[in-house]
Order: sequence, then C-alpha cells, then structure tokens
Amino acid sequence: MTRKSRHINASARGATLVVAALLTACGAGQSSAEPPPVEDTAFGDLAGAVDEARAVESTLQEHKEALDRALEENENATAE
Repeated sequence: MTRKSRHINASARGATLVVAALLTACGAGQSSAEPPPVEDTAFGDLAGAVDEARAVESTLQEHKEALDRALEENENATAE
C-alpha cells in the first residue's frame, strides 16, 4: 500500500467518524418515549383511508357471503 492510499483511507475513516458523530448529536435532543399519533404525522390521511378500506372490505365480504348462500340455495332447489 502506498503512502498516498494510506492517507486517503485515514481521511475516509476520519470523515466517517465525523459524520457518525454529527448524526448522533443531531438525534440527542429527541425523546423516543412515545411516537406521535398517526393523525399528527404525514401519514394521517392514509390512516383514515385504511379504515375506510377495511369497512368496505367488510361490506363486500358480507355481500359475497349472501350471494354464496343464495347460489347454494338455488342449486339445492334445482337438484331436488
């Protein structure tokens, strides 16, 4: 290894340590005890959309089950 490549490696390691220290220092003031409610974040609108989708899914599942029962009753009536 040449003297120049050792110097570049040492500089890269030093820069990495400085960046790591800065990132650690930037997060020191934040408390991680409890995250904010989803409604207060950028994903607040999406949370409501997911709830609506679940409600629609439930309604569609009930409709499918009603259709399945009607088809089964119709098949049983025609088989007799």
